[in-house]
Amino acid sequence: MKTSTLLTTLSIGALTLSSALAETDQFATAAEMGLMQGFPPAADKIVDRSSLLKGPGNRWSYLNMRKLYPSAGVKNAKTAVPVEVKIDPAIQSLKVNKPNDKGANTDQSVDMDTFLRETYSDTLVVVKGGKVVYEKYLNGMNANQPHQMMSVTKSFAGLFGLMAVADGKVSESDLVAKYLPELKSSTAFGDATFGQVLNMTNSIDFTEDYADPESGIVHYAGVLGLMPQVPGKKYASSIYQYLPTLMLDKKHPKHGELFHYQTPKTDVVNWLTNRATNKSFEDNMHEVLWSKLGTDGETYVLLDKNGTLFAGGGLNATPYDLARFGAMMTSGGKFSGQQVVTAETIKALSDGGNQKAFASGPNSSGKMAEEPWSYRAQWWVRHAKGKEAFTAIGVHGQWIYCDVHRGVAIIKQSSQPVSASDYFDAYNLNAFDAIIEYLTK
Repeated sequence: MKTSTLLTTLSIGALTLSSALAETDQFATAAEMGLMQGFPPAADKIVDRSSLLKGPGNRWSYLNMRKLYPSAGVKNAKTAVPVEVKIDPAIQSLKVNKPNDKGANTDQSVDMDTFLRETYSDTLVVVKGGKVVYEKYLNGMNANQPHQMMSVTKSFAGLFGLMAVADGKVSESDLVAKYLPELKSSTAFGDATFGQVLNMTNSIDFTEDYADPESGIVHYAGVLGLMPQVPGKKYASSIYQYLPTLMLDKKHPKHGELFHYQTPKTDVVNWLTNRATNKSFEDNMHEVLWSKLGTDGETYVLLDKNGTLFAGGGLNATPYDLARFGAMMTSGGKFSGQQVVTAETIKALSDGGNQKAFASGPNSSGKMAEEPWSYRAQWWVRHAKGKEAFTAIGVHGQWIYCDVHRGVAIIKQSSQPVSASDYFDAYNLNAFDAIIEYLTK
C-alpha cells in the first residue's frame, strides 16, 4: 500500500546505523543487534530521531517512541476486562504462500515462524469469537507492551469522525469550512465536504514521497518538528497555519472523483471532529472506546513541537488493548454486553467507499490492483469475494485487520525496514487469508 509515515528519517543517521550493522542477520532483533544496550550504548548502536523510523533502528524505536518524542496519554477504563485466551495450536502449523518481490504469489510456502521472521514481526494476535486464539511476540514485545502504530492512527481518527456523524454532531455532506472557517482560503479543503476529506477523495496538491527532500510530506514533517527545517525555506509555525496554505491538485481539480492517500487530510478530519465534539483525539479515544473496552495497557499518542497531536501516525498501543478493540469491531460493535460502536457505523466501514475512485487513483497497486478495494473513513476496505474485510494499516507493517463476515480480527505489529512494498503487503495478506480460511473452514 502506498501509505507514508508522518515521521521521516534523516538519511545520514540511518545510513550510519545501517552501515554499522551491515554484517548482522537482516532479520535480527534489536537485542541481537545490541541496539541501545549499555551505559552508554556504543556510538554505532544508538537509535535517535535520525534513525528511528527506518530499519534497523525501528526494531528498537517502535517499542520505545515515548523515550524520543513528547506524548499524550490515553486513560484506561476504570475496571479492566480480562482478555479471554483459548489458543488453537493448529494455527502455528499453517503454511503461508510467499510472494515474489512484486507481490505475486510463488509456488513456495513457508511455516509460520519463517513468515513472522521474514516480515519483521513484533506481534501477531488473532481474535475469533471474542477470544485470542493465537498470539506470538518477538523482538522484545509482550501482550502489554505499547508499539508504534503509524497510520493505523488515521483509522481511529476516521472512526471518531463516523461516530460523530452517527451522533448527529456533523454530517458527511457538510462543507469543511462550516466547522473550520480557518480553511476557507484553502481550495483543497474549504469547499470540500467532510465526507470527501474523510474518504480522501478531495483534491490536494501534496506528494507523499518522503524519500524526496522536496516533497510535501518532508516539508510537512519540518512544520511539525519531526525533522530539522531546511535553512532558507519558509515554514508555517504550526499545523493549523500550514493546512490553510494547501491548494487543489491542478491535474485532478474536482473533489470526490479520485482517491489519493495524503496525510494532511487526516489532520483536517481530526481537527473538524475535535471541534464538532469539543473533545481531543485522546479524550475521544478514552470516552468512546477505551473506557468501554476494559483496557488496562499503556496507550499514548505522539505530539509535535507545539504539543499538537499527530493524528496521522502517532498512536502507540498494546497488543491486548488492540485485541479488545478488534474483538468489538468484529462483533457488530458490541463488547462485554454493551454497544460501543453502532451497527450502522460498522456497516458503513464494511460496505466501503468508491471502488472506481480507488482503482483510478495512485494507491492502487499489488493486491490492491489485483482485487477490488476501496477506502472509507480512513480505513482500507477489501471487497474480494470470500475475503471481505476493512483494515487499518500503518507503514512498516502495522495492521488491524477486521473480517466482520467471519468474525476474525488480526493485530500485527512489525518493524519492517521499508515503509511499504507490494511484497510485504502480499506476504501479510497471504498469512491473514491462511489463518481465516483455517478458522472458518
